[in-house]
Amino acid sequence: MSSTFKEMQYGPLGKAVAAAMPHTEADPIGVYAATLSLWSAAVNGQVLQPNGRPTVFWSALVGRSKIGRKGFALATARAIVDPSIGAFLSTRSRKGISSGPALVTTLFEVEQESLTSEDGRDSRVMIAEDEWASVLKRANRDATYHDQLINAWDGVPVVNTTKGKGGKREEQRIERPLLGYHAHIQPGRWAPLVKPEVALGGAFNRIPHFIVEKSKNLPSEVKRPLDAVKETPALTRAYRWAREKVREMELSPEAAKMHDAYRLEFDDRCASLPEAVSCFIERGDENLLRIACLLTAAERKTVIPLRAWKAAHAMIEYSMACTEKLINEAQAGTGRQMKSVEQIVRESLQRFGGEATRTLILRSLGTRGNADSLTAAIEKMPDVVMERKGSGAKGGAPSFVIRFVDPASSGQVQGDRGHQEQPEERPKLAVVPPQTERPAPRKRPAVKKAPAKKTVKEKEEGTLKASLAAQREDPSTNPLAELL
Repeated sequence: MSSTFKEMQYGPLGKAVAAAMPHTEADPIGVYAATLSLWSAAVNGQVLQPNGRPTVFWSALVGRSKIGRKGFALATARAIVDPSIGAFLSTRSRKGISSGPALVTTLFEVEQESLTSEDGRDSRVMIAEDEWASVLKRANRDATYHDQLINAWDGVPVVNTTKGKGGKREEQRIERPLLGYHAHIQPGRWAPLVKPEVALGGAFNRIPHFIVEKSKNLPSEVKRPLDAVKETPALTRAYRWAREKVREMELSPEAAKMHDAYRLEFDDRCASLPEAVSCFIERGDENLLRIACLLTAAERKTVIPLRAWKAAHAMIEYSMACTEKLINEAQAGTGRQMKSVEQIVRESLQRFGGEATRTLILRSLGTRGNADSLTAAIEKMPDVVMERKGSGAKGGAPSFVIRFVDPASSGQVQGDRGHQEQPEERPKLAVVPPQTERPAPRKRPAVKKAPAKKTVKEKEEGTLKASLAAQREDPSTNPLAELL
């Protein structure tokens, strides 16, 4: 059993997976992820995060056909949790849903059927897509499918309008959707079906990915090895405990301190990554918290200990590493390489002659970065600075210029920081405040500038000459400076 799984393993859920592993060829991490998804769907609506949001955990196993043993992982997970959660999976499992209306209708019909039951209203549904590629192929043609998935994960109402008898419009509304989700896909089919615009919308960062492969080959004489997986009494007691009443989880002081520090580091990490990468992991901190809540609830406790948080941290960090690997392989398969924000900044500055406005650089980044990620990248670049020029036209936002500098003289460029030949640390973002008096001219490194293109036609020749004369007198007054 892999050392990575041992870092994730915690409590009754972790012990149950470890006990089942001698009886399956599946990847232990794949079994663990599937077990958490099934368990979370069963207790969905009863176990809440400290902020009141749902704790449901979704997952996707990514592995090659036969070699990945994805189906083995799900079958093993079912063998683990089935004896403890009663008829939940046999009565509330669904698959093959690939449109927003169909998803809402499924939740609505299940909820309506529950109204006559002894336990009352219950919209819990578990979707397990063992052919996720086929679902994604159809879902990509429906504008509402991924949006409804996002709403269900967030725990906000989902709505669908249908035509009833006589053409009368009827509304299907689920105030509290309780949806579990688990999927399987091959690596080769992941790249063409995971659309960038859908990823940027946030659909896939709610579904942690796990790359899996078989753990072993069992002897052929063992015909039904999963029959050896027995009920876990601790999980049975935990399921009853969770169903008795709503359990609101909270972090222990030690875990809360660790989680706050992680969130700050995680935000910085997302800001420094290209948006095409960060959009796949931006819910990592909340998925971590959801896993920690589920592991603790399986112990019939409401206070999350530090050990449970660390186990959840190991799992979500592994998932994000898997996602990054998938993205890199997808880029390599298309002959493209994912450029970092720093690379794009340098290439853009070289193209613009060594200096450009922040607006132009952001346009070059496109979907791979924003103002925050640009600032974070520049702070790490010893030969690039960003300066504020003026206080903005007519009271508007100030303009910023990004340019190359000589690293050896960066102390002078960024202000009065001494005249050492080499700074002790990398230069930070420099913001030059507007000055009422014209500063004394200072020597700037020679930078070859590309010839500027004329984009504005002056109506009168005299106006053009006056503008150029003013530029020679004082470059900061040039009305076209922001475009150069």
